[in-house]
Amino acid sequence: MTENPNLANIERTFLISEKSAPNEIVDQIVEVAPDCKLFEISAQDVLSGSTQLLETDLCILYLPDELNYQVIPVLAKEGCVVSLLPHKEAPQSVIGFGIHFDSKEAIKDCFSQEQYAIDMLKCNNELVLNSVEVGDFVGLKPIRMTKPSLFNRLKNFGKRLKEIRHQIPFKLTLTTQKGKTITTAATAISVVEHSSNTRFVQQLIGESNINDGMFHAVFLAPRSLRQLFIGLIKNIINPPTKLPDFIGHVRTGGMELKTQKEIEYSIDGRAHRGDKLYLEIQSKSLQLVPGRYLKIDRAAAHGKEAFRTQHLPTADAVPELVSKTLPWNIHAGTEEFKELYQSLRENASTSGGFLTLMALSTMLATLGLFSNSAPVIIGAMILAPLMAPIVSLAMSTVRQDQSLMTQSSKTLIYGLLLALGCGSLLSLMIPLNSLTQEMSARVSPNLLDLGVAIISGIAAAYANSRSEVAKSLAGVAIAVALVPPLATTGVAIAWMDLDMILGSFLLFLTNLSGIVLAAAITFSWLGFSPFRRAQKGLLISVVITTLISIPLALSFVNMVQNNTWTSKVNSISLDHAAIKNVKIFHESPILVRFDLVVPKYPSENQIEHIKQQLETSLSQPVKLEMTLVIRR
Repeated sequence: MTENPNLANIERTFLISEKSAPNEIVDQIVEVAPDCKLFEISAQDVLSGSTQLLETDLCILYLPDELNYQVIPVLAKEGCVVSLLPHKEAPQSVIGFGIHFDSKEAIKDCFSQEQYAIDMLKCNNELVLNSVEVGDFVGLKPIRMTKPSLFNRLKNFGKRLKEIRHQIPFKLTLTTQKGKTITTAATAISVVEHSSNTRFVQQLIGESNINDGMFHAVFLAPRSLRQLFIGLIKNIINPPTKLPDFIGHVRTGGMELKTQKEIEYSIDGRAHRGDKLYLEIQSKSLQLVPGRYLKIDRAAAHGKEAFRTQHLPTADAVPELVSKTLPWNIHAGTEEFKELYQSLRENASTSGGFLTLMALSTMLATLGLFSNSAPVIIGAMILAPLMAPIVSLAMSTVRQDQSLMTQSSKTLIYGLLLALGCGSLLSLMIPLNSLTQEMSARVSPNLLDLGVAIISGIAAAYANSRSEVAKSLAGVAIAVALVPPLATTGVAIAWMDLDMILGSFLLFLTNLSGIVLAAAITFSWLGFSPFRRAQKGLLISVVITTLISIPLALSFVNMVQNNTWTSKVNSISLDHAAIKNVKIFHESPILVRFDLVVPKYPSENQIEHIKQQLETSLSQPVKLEMTLVIRR
């Protein structure tokens, strides 16, 4: 009957259609296989059992999906060999079984492709031709075979952009055949038996087979609109080749899905509603001659169950997400970062090690200030343990954790008092009372110092939340310099210098408030607390930082003004003289201090001329303090 040795035992060929197949289909079968014994029967004949079918029969289906899912299980039970043709109302069958879209080419495949025993996927005892779908994948839905062009991906993104705002996660509990279980929240689920014709799933899970005893469930579980939006943009540029951080994947031979309440789902486009889905594989239960696009490995081994659900929300993150539209920002549950939270609790405690390092780092910084040694001060920065309780305070701010906030605040106060005491006592023991350059650098903070603190706070929060970058914490400690301002304040207390006390302690408060605010915002952005919980703590941090910013802004304005005045003074051209090392002090009138390099002592008229030029350049009266430098 046929040249294909795999179909050598076929005795009869049945063309099964709704009522009667189009004449061109019959003619094409006769043309391709003129020796076959062809009979036409209807789908109703098969479903009613009025036609007796045998294992030696080849049944070619020309049916819509609505009938294919009913007829195929009957034929599988009879043991017939099944093949399918592309019907205009059978898109799911065409995709699921890899059928050629041209009927004549598909008929050639019916008589030339190998015969295989394949698995059948059922959902609630209903045959799945291609996929089970819950929810909307908003542009990330599985796509058949060929990769769409960039233009089409952009077009699809534009259509889906408005839809992502209306994603509402639902609560579900899934249990696999092997007993693995998880309760999570998802916005969409796609279940397919194999990935051969589904590019999206194939890229995420790799090759799979229709006769490996397994099916695949892909869960779309974004925690925020931001996460989903970024995922869509990445999909436009380059579709993912590994699981994104908002997608989970389960491969198993059986799975039960229970939802908190009834949801809508579809099996090959057929609408259903319920709160339970039971999916199972009936292993090698259908004798199939597949289409040319369905690649089957005859020797495929039984697959191993895979449970890649590490990206799915769990524990207290689930009730935060369920039954409401996605928040803009991500939210992680406490259980999902319990190791970090435990670490921050430990860091917030006042331990003997903390107090010892605090005392040593302060004394080291004090000696560095007196010796005017930057390397010694940097060593004190690295040794200082203050960053740990400050980061814990930032986390307690966004989580509104009163116990953590109290614990970290106490530790900070103890560290602060210890630092001031050590700095003051050591300063009283040192018989020096001159202001060094390193001390001077820490008594006039401005907005630039706040900027340093904010960036350091972001870095500290990120480094604490990502174990792979925790090694960068030493760099953060050096950048923000928490202990040197305290040591400077301790020196100022010993000297009873009020201006120096106010300036250096303001720098410490700047660093503290900047780090707490920036770290708190970063923790909230990374998903460690929903914004509505964090907003109270963030508001308080913003108010405190704003108040501290007022004197910093004034200092910054003065610094800018000084820089402008200094540039103007340096630009003055003098005959046989040069102005060097200009320093300007805000007095009334302003004081200009500089070195005047001259070949000989200037006369009173020359000094008066220089003063007039300075007043003209600065547009205001000035006082002069000159150091004469004779150059010969």
